[in-house]
Amino acid sequence: MEALLAAPVGVAWLAELERAQHDDPWRLDPALPADPRAVASAADAVAGASFGSLLVAAIDASIHVGPWTADAPRAAAAAYAQAGARRTIAEAIDARFGDALHAPLAAGSQEWWWSAEGDDVVEPAGEFVLGDVYGAGQFSWAGVWTVSAPPREVHVGLADVHEIFPLPISRWRLPVRDTARIRTIHRPEDWAELVVAHPAPARAEEEGWELPGGRDRRDRRSLDPLLATRDQRGARAAIRHHLVPDWSSVACEVDGVHVSWAGFLTGEGCVTDLADGDVAMLRYWFSERTHWLRDIFGEPEPLAGPHLVLEDGTPWGAPGGGSAAADVRTDPARAAADLRRLRRMLRR
Repeated sequence: MEALLAAPVGVAWLAELERAQHDDPWRLDPALPADPRAVASAADAVAGASFGSLLVAAIDASIHVGPWTADAPRAAAAAYAQAGARRTIAEAIDARFGDALHAPLAAGSQEWWWSAEGDDVVEPAGEFVLGDVYGAGQFSWAGVWTVSAPPREVHVGLADVHEIFPLPISRWRLPVRDTARIRTIHRPEDWAELVVAHPAPARAEEEGWELPGGRDRRDRRSLDPLLATRDQRGARAAIRHHLVPDWSSVACEVDGVHVSWAGFLTGEGCVTDLADGDVAMLRYWFSERTHWLRDIFGEPEPLAGPHLVLEDGTPWGAPGGGSAAADVRTDPARAAADLRRLRRMLRR
């Protein structure tokens, strides 16, 4: 609960849950003070909400304070300013869903989602080559991603924030062997510990708006309200170094790094101050998921496509009116293409 109230995504999530209780939530200015009646209603609503519906709100909130949203610093500052007034929502979430948010990785429910991208890329055999990284270095391009059997309500959000394109999207179960070594991130401090144990300098030219320098060209004055907010962990005006994991070094210790839903909510975009002015910040994970650094899987098992249907029942992102989801149980051509690609990704 305290970690939620300190994290950019956490406080934005509480604001999103309050917003949903207003008669006209789309007109709610994020800078307006929290409404005690709406806060109480949001806390009460948690008791009857599904876990999936809360995760949908969490992913939406993460976009509001995310790396590519122009108004993210202002939204984060406003959410931090009212976080204390929304504490009862955090208490309700902690009481009902604390265990689910901190669920350990379930080896038998890991899912690999894939797009209709071609399978012409040939990966070298042997160990994963982990030095080619995304962004400032928050993950390796060579790693393989899985999610832990997410609720149906959140499938659309995951497909969107994970940028799984082109459509249609398929889904496979990747059972994890019992021997897998897994490091779980439940808090930004867990990420910081991983970074300190396996440090690498971030690629400064790839930094976003949260840290100084980099390619983000927005007016830095837009950060002033957030930087002036007491105890905020969404941005820094000055740092010595931003440190990220050395993924080759991490792979000497573990086979996969798992960010739980709690880790995402409290860690995504959350700056942790290290020694001597250095910082760490998990970014671009966007949900619960695991970044695998070697093949530690059994045989892939075909699943029905993800549930890519909007709340009003209309298909999400369907190409040319077709389905946005591919069922590899009944589509042998797509199943064969997926397996060729997965085997190459796993260096099999």
